[in-house]
Amino acid sequence: MGTIRWFIKTIFYLLGALPDRIRITRLHKKGDHLTAHLYTQARVRHWAIAMLRYAGVTADIYGRENIPKGPVLFAPNHQSDWDIMLAETYLDQCGIVAKQEIGRIPLARPWMDLLGIVFIDRSDPRQTVKSLKACEQQLTEGRNFIIFPEGTRSKGEELGEFRTGALRIALRHGIPIIPVSIDGSYKIMEANHGKWIKPGHVIMTIQPPIETAGMDKAAQKQIGETVRASILDARETGRRLYAEKTDNTELTEGENRK
Repeated sequence: MGTIRWFIKTIFYLLGALPDRIRITRLHKKGDHLTAHLYTQARVRHWAIAMLRYAGVTADIYGRENIPKGPVLFAPNHQSDWDIMLAETYLDQCGIVAKQEIGRIPLARPWMDLLGIVFIDRSDPRQTVKSLKACEQQLTEGRNFIIFPEGTRSKGEELGEFRTGALRIALRHGIPIIPVSIDGSYKIMEANHGKWIKPGHVIMTIQPPIETAGMDKAAQKQIGETVRASILDARETGRRLYAEKTDNTELTEGENRK
């Protein structure tokens, strides 16, 4: 029943957002693209927060101080489709490269287009190249972007191979890459046969940027492994910080009961 309620709430939310979508479209037609973009980012973030709340998803975020002024390329691991909502909620305003299936969600596609999500067809290499070029253009125009270097969801804790192709767009322009650990998002849905939504807790840990300007060729060839190793370190750091937090909370509650 929780899953059905989530979908019903989502539909009503998107229907309620129609006037805002019309307003944003009018701003674009008037040529006020900056206001329209800022409005879209704020509305999409509000949507992402609502979707997580409806599902009973909570999160602890560590390392936000590591995010410099853009543009930057965020490179998270990818456990779940919910990673997109988590990224839009907790990372600085940014576009996302997503699989084309995400764009088939009813009522949501117009918002995705307004946000500038770049869809990728993993079965079509030519279309993939075209999508990455669109992402690269937005990065060079000063916008933060998110790419999942694994290319697909792991649906668990194991990290897949990190492909260097998607990261090369940052290397070509000397744009910092920020590894991000997303820990636990697969438990929301993927661990439940990919059909049923269950409340869950996610730990997101943001690493300091990997500076790519002036990076030598040897380091560039290893960038996928470098990002992957950084995410593994971040996951351990996030788990430790969360354990310390929960232990302190339990201690404080215990002291208050005395």
